[in-house]
Amino acid sequence: MGYIRTAGKIIVTGWVLLTLLSASAWSCVGKTLVIGASGTPQQEILAEMLGLLISERTGTTVKVVSYPSPVDTHQALLKADIDLYVEYTGVGQVTILGRAPLADAAALYQAVKSTYNQELNLIWLKPLGFEARGVVPEGVSAQAAPVVRKDTLKKFPALARLIDKLGGAIDAEAMAGLERAATATTPREAARKFLQAGRFI
Repeated sequence: MGYIRTAGKIIVTGWVLLTLLSASAWSCVGKTLVIGASGTPQQEILAEMLGLLISERTGTTVKVVSYPSPVDTHQALLKADIDLYVEYTGVGQVTILGRAPLADAAALYQAVKSTYNQELNLIWLKPLGFEARGVVPEGVSAQAAPVVRKDTLKKFPALARLIDKLGGAIDAEAMAGLERAATATTPREAARKFLQAGRFI
């Protein structure tokens, strides 16, 4: 009888722990992430790509919101209206921070990454692998990379590691192909096919 009672307690305790763990998991799934896009086809594709990667891999609800310009998108990020978006290093340095342009891509990335982190509480993740044509003056590097709020990374601890899987995965040729594909279908479908082909989702 004592054995039966003990076994019963173990079963009940296990069931309670499983229930609590399940509730915790569902509470994470119930959160919503908002991704911004700066009003261009390329931005729409990249925002949809990040959204699909996050939702498919984590079950998190993701919403994509478009803004008319990088400045508007940046302000939305500062106000926590959005959680992240893809920015270009040259835009961050010149347009957002109002600082002198840097031609060296690596030095520019490190400069904006450091300043955003220290002064704006924003984190630059790994560059996606391509530079954008016409978003900054000629000769200024414009690597595309996701920028995320620090408090968002605290709410979603695995987010940076997940998004960084796209680091270096989209070269100029791949981006051009995505833009062509998006005109034939939609930015979301073009992004989905790219992620599936690369086994990201």
